[in-house]
Parts: sequence; structure tokens; C-alpha cells
Amino acid sequence: MRRRPLVSLVIVLMGGILFGQWIPWPIEMMLCLTSSFLILSLLVLNKRIISMAMIVLCIFSLGATSMRAYVYLPQDHLKHIAKFYKNKNVRLQGVIDSDIKKRTMFRGRKTSFELEVKYLETQWGWKKKSGRILVNVFREADVTYGDFILLDGKLYPPFSFANSTFSYQDYLSRKRIHLILSVKKGGHLEVLASGQGSFWVGQSLKIKNRLRKILDDTLSKNEAALMKAILLGDRTDIPQPINDLFIHTGTAHILAISGQNIAIIAALIFLLIKIIPIGRISQYFFTILFLIFYAFLTGGQPSVVRATIMAIVFLLSFILERQTEPLNTLALAALLILIINPMNLFDVGFQMSFTSVIAIIIFYPKIINLFPQESPLLLCKPIWWLIQSFVVSMVAWLGVAGFIAYYFHIVTPIALLANLFIVPFMGIIMGLGLGLLMMGIGMPVFSLLFATCLKVMINAMIMCAYLFDRFPWAYFYLTDVKVWSIVGYYLVMGMVFLLFANGPRIRLRKLKQISEI
Repeated sequence: MRRRPLVSLVIVLMGGILFGQWIPWPIEMMLCLTSSFLILSLLVLNKRIISMAMIVLCIFSLGATSMRAYVYLPQDHLKHIAKFYKNKNVRLQGVIDSDIKKRTMFRGRKTSFELEVKYLETQWGWKKKSGRILVNVFREADVTYGDFILLDGKLYPPFSFANSTFSYQDYLSRKRIHLILSVKKGGHLEVLASGQGSFWVGQSLKIKNRLRKILDDTLSKNEAALMKAILLGDRTDIPQPINDLFIHTGTAHILAISGQNIAIIAALIFLLIKIIPIGRISQYFFTILFLIFYAFLTGGQPSVVRATIMAIVFLLSFILERQTEPLNTLALAALLILIINPMNLFDVGFQMSFTSVIAIIIFYPKIINLFPQESPLLLCKPIWWLIQSFVVSMVAWLGVAGFIAYYFHIVTPIALLANLFIVPFMGIIMGLGLGLLMMGIGMPVFSLLFATCLKVMINAMIMCAYLFDRFPWAYFYLTDVKVWSIVGYYLVMGMVFLLFANGPRIRLRKLKQISEI
């Protein structure tokens, strides 16, 4: 672990976060423990083993402290008194602190957003309150990010889906949302002031909404929904049948911004910047700035942040002319994401995102080395590319198969084959999509050309997914998946890695010799 110090650091930190979820200790006590371990580690610097043990305990305690601090609710938090307003109408004032999402429901339109509560009307007048809530307005509401609004509705806790491992309550709590406010069609909603939010967030949302409009104006409804998911991280409008196609074929990852998307975007932006007559270091620098802006534009989702950090570290290695350690880079991404929000550790997207990359980093080199490099068959570049692509697809699928089975109760063997055909569409689609957005902003006349090509590629990709979905045993559902079975699955994967860790060919030869005795 000397080459990968951040890996050990993140493992200990995650252990502390898990510990902090279950203990009811006050934050002050946790801070004292963390400070004590840190001071002790400094006092015994001459005793290396004891000092390292104190540092480990300090990091562990820091993880637990960050978890307790994140779930802590101040005395004026709205949740403390929500029970007194059960089935009663409440009047609140607060600032809209998220993007506005509008959907067409069975009985009309629905407008949703997150509200940072400031005041609650009581029988003694308006009282200052705090807390973040989700607001559902069952009509078309003309509001924007940063509006200071007055509204009335009914408060209720997030509901849970029956017979599902997905907990909507836990999902919202990771965003520090513990209550939902429902505003009826005739419910009061009034904008009292505007521009009360962050200037930079407001500007990024304006740009994002402009890009959404370009996609909506040039593509069909379903095509625009797919492109908004692939380019902007907004999966709200994807039709369920199309979403199911990608789930059944194990290719749903292309509908979320992940490492592959970020890599394609970084490559495309770098190629565009190369046209400008500036130095190579400046080209890397501007590519990094764009990636940071892109992560900010998409809302800082864990998968985007993880992929962006890895891409930035990779680009910085070129600037500093140093070789990066993949697992260390991945650990740095995890560390930053968990520092921002320790609850991300329990997010299925965070778990699957990191597990798939870890599987590729660990298993891909071991498996690819099993192929004899001197084979004439492998000298053919297309065949070698297919083999490499299949191995990447296989190890990534094996890496996330346990989590997919546990959370979604589905196994998708067809993913090994489907990814070989569907994933290559992504590079072309993202290139055309970025071209469409740039033309839509600068030269709308030429956007039709990109839109036409994009339509062909999107429909070809959907057709490909449809064909794989029709394969026999392409996927199957599981009725009940226990935690212990998933733990056993990953323990077996770990044992397989240890078996091949010191050279698969040598280890297999030794096993063969033992079996012959």
C-alpha cells in the first residue's frame, strides 16, 4: 500500500462513516475523540507503530464525526415540529435551491423543486425555521432557481416502495431532505423576491436550460430525453419502455454520465482546443477547466465527480510528467466525494460506479495477460480490439453484477455481448450531440445537419438494444436476494483475484503440478 496510501485512507474513512451511522454519540464527543487521537499521534512520532495506529483511529473517528455532523438537525429544523402539522395546512417561506423539474402527470402537470426553508407561520406569527424540503406543486408553476417564495400545502414524510430494496426516504435523506410539501392545484404560491440563490449556480442552470431547449427544439421528445440524460445527466423524461430496454441489456450505464462519457468529452474538447495556437500545457489546462465546469453544470453527481477527478489527475500527470496510480487516483475521487457528503457511501450509484472501475483496474490486466501476445490471431488490430473490449465489458459487468442483483433483482448475461455493440455508438452520439449544442448556440442554421445524423444514430442504438433484449435468457429476475449472498459473491471475486495476483500462468502451472502428484 506504499504506492497507494489514499486507498488505505479511504477504507478507514469508510469504516468510520459506517460506524457513525449507528452510534448516537454527540458531535462534541466525536470531535474530542478525533482531536485526542491526532494529538496522541503527534506525541508518539518517535514510535512509528503506535503513531500510525493513532492516525488510523483519528481518520476512523473523523469519518464517524463527519457522518454525525451530516445527519445532525439543528433545534429550529422543521422536522422537529412536523408531527404537529400532520394532515394540516402549513404556510412556509423559503428560497428555491435547485433546478425546476416539470412533468406531465395523469391528472395534469407537476412542478417539483427543493426549497431551503426560512420561515414557518404559527399561531404566534412567523417563526424562523431551517431545513431542506422537496416541494411538489400539482400545476404549472412559474418559478425559477433563487426565488424567495411563499406557499402553503401539507407536509408528509417520504414514502417507501413496497417489496423494493430501494428506499425513497434514504435517497432523499442523502440530500438532507426529510419532508415533502404537497401543494394542490389551487394552493397558494407567490414569488416574493428573485435572485436570492448562488450567482454561479443560477448561471449554470440558465446555461443548462438553454441547452435543454436546443435539444427539445431539434429532436423528437424521446430522442431529446435520451440526449439530456447522456449529455446533461437529466433522466427525468426517458420513457419507461426505452429505459427498460437498456436495463434488460445491462447497458443502462450509458444513460448516466460516467467515466466513459467524461473520457469522450475530454478527448473531444482537447481536440477542439488543439486548433487554437497555444502551448500543450495550456491545452491541458483549458480542458481541465471545461471538465470542472461540465461537472458543475450536471449538478455534481457522484459518478460525474468521480470521473472528472480521475480525468483531471490523468491530465495533470501529463503536465507534471508523472505516471499516475489508478487505484490511488480512484481513492482520491472517493475521498473528495465522501468529504463533500458522507451519505454518498450508501448511494447505489456511488457503489456501482466505483466497483466497476475497481474491477476493471484489478482484473483487466490479469485477464488480458492470459492471451499469448505472440499469437498471429492477435496481431490483427480489429480482433485484438474486440478481445480487449469484451474483457473490459466482462470485468465491469462482474464488478457490478452483485449490486444490480441486490438492488434491482435482475441478472443480465446479455450485457457481455450487448456492450460490445451498443457502447461504440456512444462516441459518435456524444460527438454529434456536442456539435448540435455548439451549433445551436453559435450557428443554429447548421444544427439541422447534426440533428439529422444524431437521429439516425440514436434510433440505430435503440434498435440494437431492442434486438439484444429479444435474445433468449438475455435477462432474468430474482425473487429474493440476501445481503449475505452478495457478500459471498464479492468474497469469491476477491479470492479469484488473490489466486491470480502473482501471475496467473505461474499459479495455474503450480496447481496443475499439485493435481498430478
